[in-house]
Amino acid sequence: MTGKAKVAITGASGLVGSHLTEHLVQNGYTVTAMSRSATTEKCLTSISGPGSLTLKQVDVSDEQGLVDAFSGFDVVVHAAATVDPYGSRESIFKTNVEGTRTALAAARKASVQQFIFVSSLSVITGQGDQFDVDESAELKPCGESYADSKVEAERLTMSEPETSSLKVTAVRPGFIYGPREKAWMPRLINSIGTGKAMLIGGGVKETNVIYVGNLSKAIENALLNPKAYGQTFNLTDGERITKKELFDAIADGLGLPRVTKQIPSGVARFACEMISSFAPFLPVEKQRGLARFSRAAFRLAGVNQGFSVKKAERDLNYVNRVPFKEGMAKTLEYFKAERQSRSDKEAVAR
Repeated sequence: MTGKAKVAITGASGLVGSHLTEHLVQNGYTVTAMSRSATTEKCLTSISGPGSLTLKQVDVSDEQGLVDAFSGFDVVVHAAATVDPYGSRESIFKTNVEGTRTALAAARKASVQQFIFVSSLSVITGQGDQFDVDESAELKPCGESYADSKVEAERLTMSEPETSSLKVTAVRPGFIYGPREKAWMPRLINSIGTGKAMLIGGGVKETNVIYVGNLSKAIENALLNPKAYGQTFNLTDGERITKKELFDAIADGLGLPRVTKQIPSGVARFACEMISSFAPFLPVEKQRGLARFSRAAFRLAGVNQGFSVKKAERDLNYVNRVPFKEGMAKTLEYFKAERQSRSDKEAVAR
């Protein structure tokens, strides 16, 4: 493992953190993976490979705990974040913004060389159509708590002075899919399966999905890479996948009827804006029932999300990616197995 960076990962129990941990350990890296439940998470305790892995239970609000966990490591990948669509704006900002502030402070105290922040393409999406947008686009708050928190956290990370010994990088994935995804795919699958999903404007607009394996490779290629210092990178699968193609892939892969219902874009936008304005005042269960009318749902289904990944291809060697069809097939195999497991348990219970 000579010459490989030693990597500390926050939010390791989540989708990005757990897959990155597995990817790096299997490629010979020394990794410390941390979260509030890291030592008991099967997705982490089952990882094996030629690298070495240490699991630590550390909260991103615990600066000294983070300093201790980061000490002796070259790179911190800060993947800890809450994507809870039903969380309060205050709680989301506390984790996503203040947690990033604490992690940055700890990285400086631990003399870490590089801090890689896992941001989101939502920081430059807003609620309008995007076509082949690159990293020169301005950060764009949109009123959605998660997206706005990522705007603030990225701004905080990238304000690190160039003269600082801590070098910073921000990677901006789109909608991430892969085994164990919990933020958006289960809700979309449920909407498709129950016949509630609709194609906004015919579903012809482009989406910005990225397979979690591709994201892991991009992050690996950013480790101690001078070309990544002080830089942000847009990351998608690099393919033009329409909303309809995404919906059809999920429906076909799970044996569900394809989505045929349609709604005009203007009507859908108005409905999502109206419902999103009063949903936070409703009980959580009511909010869950209205999730398909959230601003995030409209971004996924109704906004053209065309982003350029040329910078990542050039500076991070972001090539030889897993194609969308292959990545989605692997993802849906996981969801099919999950559904079968639930069905078997229900059968036993009966």
